[in-house]
Amino acid sequence: MNIKPSWDTTGDLLETVDPRPQNPIFVHTQNYTKKVVESYSIQDFDLNVLVQNESKGSIRTVAEETIYKSRDISGYKAIPLYDLESKLLIGYQLLDRKKKSQPIKVGTGIPVCNFSNANPTSFIATDNLNLFFRLSQLNYVVVFHSRINTAFELINNYFDDQKPRIVATEKHLEYNNDLKIHFDSDVSNLSDEQIKSVLKGKSLEIRPAEVKNNSTLQIVNMSSIKAQAINWLWTGWLPLGKITILAGAGGCGKTNLLLALIATISTNGVFPDGSKCNDSGKILIYSTEDDPNDTLLPRLIANGADLNKIDFIAGRINEKGEREPFDPTKDLPLLYEYAKRNPDIKLLMIDPIISAVGGDSNKATDVRRSLQVLVDFAQEFNCAVVGITHFAKGTSGSSPAERIIGSQAFTALARMVWSAAKREDENDCILVRAKSNISTLDGGIRYQIEAETVLENIETTKTAWLGVIEGSARELLNEAESTENDNGSMVDMAKEFLIDLLSSVENMPTKEVQAQAKDAGFSPASIRRAQEKLNIKPFKPQGEKVWFWSLPKIHRLDEPTHF
Repeated sequence: MNIKPSWDTTGDLLETVDPRPQNPIFVHTQNYTKKVVESYSIQDFDLNVLVQNESKGSIRTVAEETIYKSRDISGYKAIPLYDLESKLLIGYQLLDRKKKSQPIKVGTGIPVCNFSNANPTSFIATDNLNLFFRLSQLNYVVVFHSRINTAFELINNYFDDQKPRIVATEKHLEYNNDLKIHFDSDVSNLSDEQIKSVLKGKSLEIRPAEVKNNSTLQIVNMSSIKAQAINWLWTGWLPLGKITILAGAGGCGKTNLLLALIATISTNGVFPDGSKCNDSGKILIYSTEDDPNDTLLPRLIANGADLNKIDFIAGRINEKGEREPFDPTKDLPLLYEYAKRNPDIKLLMIDPIISAVGGDSNKATDVRRSLQVLVDFAQEFNCAVVGITHFAKGTSGSSPAERIIGSQAFTALARMVWSAAKREDENDCILVRAKSNISTLDGGIRYQIEAETVLENIETTKTAWLGVIEGSARELLNEAESTENDNGSMVDMAKEFLIDLLSSVENMPTKEVQAQAKDAGFSPASIRRAQEKLNIKPFKPQGEKVWFWSLPKIHRLDEPTHF
């Protein structure tokens, strides 16, 4: 009968057990009755051959007069081997500690002691077999592996992450050194109390944040809470006290767009939808994408910013007075100190937002843990935090909020998500709200990135705002990225349709125009492009709640200028 081999995590072939052996694996002769007991499985071996030590640990001893494959294994230590995924006992490692012979592995799995401990104080990884035995006797949950990094990975991947992880070894560690306790290979000179004391101290030092025993639940009745409106820096677009994400494909000038808005905020200027900025203050920029000297500063100048109100995070100074790179995943306390000294800060720009994530940006837990610090920062100092990122590849046509690269926790934590895209046919770009918990999603902003020369000889770029555009975020982005070839005849036909439709009336509600265009077989993209080519400007008459379209006189059929 063929037996499928099994491999341990070191890649070594283990001795395996035929699930239906023809011969017994173990033969045990009872000491007094001399009755022969045959074991055909791990379960039989566990029940018939192993005896409990005087200690309360999970390592047991093989009974007297036991034979394994013609080898006397009486008195061997039996280390349980577990499958960590199924949490099942699937083997034993037999060790003759007196003769120091090579261990015998029966079945597969990883050596773990006290696996069934319901409430361990910590989980311990070790490469020290002597320590493994001692900790088993003391009822600790321990994973043993000859490679200490592998032992740590196993407890890190398979055990409760709310309990401390401890690395017990005498080896030098390049990683996780803060979790290490040094134990010599020989631990016989240490008392049980000494071992328990040092483990308890390390557990208290590294345990995850938890609710203290003297804490109480805070309950607030809703009638005692004061309702307040959203505080906007740019009404409907940029909220204070919250995170905003700006995402888009390459080539749509995301950084330049945000710098233009920063210029508006620094000068109490006019936002691209025509609204006035009434809440000017300081702006803080952190960017690993662009150099402040030859890129950020020239662009700010070209966009007309007040440079006295804008600061750039250039690094941090260590205790020796040396400059080091700023790490947003670790140096947020320094940012708090800055904000306390500058209470009028209105906006923090982070480019890219992924630089603020410690860990894997595709894992929701890592993203949430990292960005929560920024959420708290925005709330505490009532400023807007705007992070720049990219669209994930191959997501064209998807919901805009789902296109953000990395974990969906980015969009979950942000209260506002902007999307930007380039429209090749119109030679412009659009900015839309892909997600908002606090405002409407309809409508967008048109803009262009233009060349500009500043300080006499520095070539740079600036953002030119081109006004508002109607439509939903998904519709506008799909149109911008559309590869349809309807730009010629279909748009010309749509132009003629609009001229015919609007020539006989002074104006018409936008929704009625769109409904008739749909009935006539025109796509929203073709109608919108035709609208722009005819220079039809949507407007809302005084007292009305809906938008209207009106055909410029130059295009009316009854005008002599129309040919």
